[in-house]
Amino acid sequence: MKYAVRYASRGGNTRAVADVIANKLNIKAKRISEPLEEEVEVLFLGAGVWFASVTKDMKEYLAALDSGKIKQIVAFSTSGHLESAIKKITAAAKEKGIKVNEKSFDLHMNMQGLTFFAPAGGDLTKEQVRQVENFVDEVVSKL
Repeated sequence: MKYAVRYASRGGNTRAVADVIANKLNIKAKRISEPLEEEVEVLFLGAGVWFASVTKDMKEYLAALDSGKIKQIVAFSTSGHLESAIKKITAAAKEKGIKVNEKSFDLHMNMQGLTFFAPAGGDLTKEQVRQVENFVDEVVSKL
């Protein structure tokens, strides 16, 4: 099965989750600015929450989703306790006719990785890494 991992991350938390997912799949996670070069069966797609939504670049990426290249999306998100990015990813995929996996993953980070001056995330705890790895195992085992 052909997998890809794409993400939008401002502070590093979503990138850290994407990297764990990609490591489990033996591939490389890439920013959404790097286009899919070939068709994939499963795209793990993640974003953080920024001012109660996803970033502008993620909105543009979602608007340009190509149902000819993506068979299925597995959504993931990092967030505080606000609404996750999963709803935005799911809605965009469905609008494009792309299947969305029933499993999604929202890692609640609370204020982890934020400083007063700037985002400084990307350091997951061992428990958070374990949660992400278990999520990937569960998704892959049911494909």
